Amino acid sequence: MRYFKSIIVGIATAVVASVIWVLTVFVLPIFLPFFISRFTGSGGVSAASVGSGSILAVALVGFLAGFVWNFRRPSTHAVR
Repeated sequence: MRYFKSIIVGIATAVVASVIWVLTVFVLPIFLPFFISRFTGSGGVSAASVGSGSILAVALVGFLAGFVWNFRRPSTHAVR
């Protein structure tokens, strides 16, 4: 049961990390120039692209972090 819970937490962490990564890569390059142009008076929007390799890498790191964090956490049902 410990492995199952760790896998579930790892998958959830991977999904959250991937969503945050995609939003960061897509949203910041598109909306940051709009905010800057309000202060400087110049316009322009840069293009944003994200590759599947970077999303996979972030998901793998997120999965490993969530899995290890949950697996190494002390159990509340310790055997004595």
